[in-house]
Amino acid sequence: MNSYRPGSPGVRGFPLRGFSLILGLILLPSLVFAQTGPTESAGGPAPVEKSMVAIIPLGRDETIMTQRFYQGVIDAVAALEKYSPQPISREVFSQEGVEIPMAMPPRQDLTAGARYALTGGVYMDSETMEYYLQLWLWDMSGSTMIYSDILIYENIDDAILSLPGLVEWLFSHIYEVVLEEPVVLSPEPWFSLGLRTGFSRRWYAGQSEAKAVSIEGGIFGSLYLNSLFALQLEILFTGDTLVYRGLDLNSTDVIIKNEQFRAFSLMTPLLIKINFKTGPIRFSPLAGIYAVAPLGKIRYHTNVDGEDRYYTYSLMPLGYTAGLQGAVKFGSGMLFADLRYAGDFGSAAVNNNEKTNYRRSMVSFSLGYEFGVLYRKR
Repeated sequence: MNSYRPGSPGVRGFPLRGFSLILGLILLPSLVFAQTGPTESAGGPAPVEKSMVAIIPLGRDETIMTQRFYQGVIDAVAALEKYSPQPISREVFSQEGVEIPMAMPPRQDLTAGARYALTGGVYMDSETMEYYLQLWLWDMSGSTMIYSDILIYENIDDAILSLPGLVEWLFSHIYEVVLEEPVVLSPEPWFSLGLRTGFSRRWYAGQSEAKAVSIEGGIFGSLYLNSLFALQLEILFTGDTLVYRGLDLNSTDVIIKNEQFRAFSLMTPLLIKINFKTGPIRFSPLAGIYAVAPLGKIRYHTNVDGEDRYYTYSLMPLGYTAGLQGAVKFGSGMLFADLRYAGDFGSAAVNNNEKTNYRRSMVSFSLGYEFGVLYRKR
């Protein structure tokens, strides 16, 4: 009877020669390749390093039985493929003057630096006349036992056939912790600066209708409250050009009168952005309000007298804006495109005789670049 208990504690003339030569030159590379076979490229995967297992001699006395079991253990460990058996000779222990360990872990200086060690012994039960092969598996990093089990047998040939199963059972109790490579996260900005420039299509509604295209651009700063929300304050240089055309009612002749109001201002939107990221791409819906501060006076020109007049604003209203921004990682920052709609809450009033007023609606498109200045830990 032989068994082990898994649950127990245990190819005549010139033309022909010329043809043969040509044919040989054609087939030579193929023949060479067929004989040598493909080789691993220098950039191929590196071999997996195997954990070394010290195989300690079985029992304190060497017999034919223990020799066969010892070689069987070595072969069984090698067959697992994950481990490299390192036989330790009996002379190592005799030179050190220590007994060969069986139920105790071997000394670390006698295991050739192996991570694991196998000890064991063979003994007979005098009552049942059965033989027992008991093996112990040790973790040498802490000299602690991993598992132990027993193979009960009467015929050694049958026992040798069962030995690989016993060894595999012991090593199945090794629980290796696989350390994953840490994910290196790019730094996340806490505060960033940027600039953007583009054009704005504007419609003016008031005493009469007008429209124009204006260039706008400026700088901004963004405060990232977290990975999702950010507050953004912008300072944009922009301008308004209103052109009114109609008959000059003060003239006795029929004259087409062109009136032009031109003014420059600073627009300061305060926005909240919601940032959705997928890899290097970011989509950011945004919304907020803005204030407008005039830069100098309003230049008024008409074709009737050809003279320029200058006026001031009596009122510059606040406004609202909303839009969508798409950004992509570029260098150390983000390159973005921005599309927005904006409108005044009320009408801007000009201090002139006609008390000209207008209310703006704007669609703007711009390109820009944003880069981090201060970063938070991740």
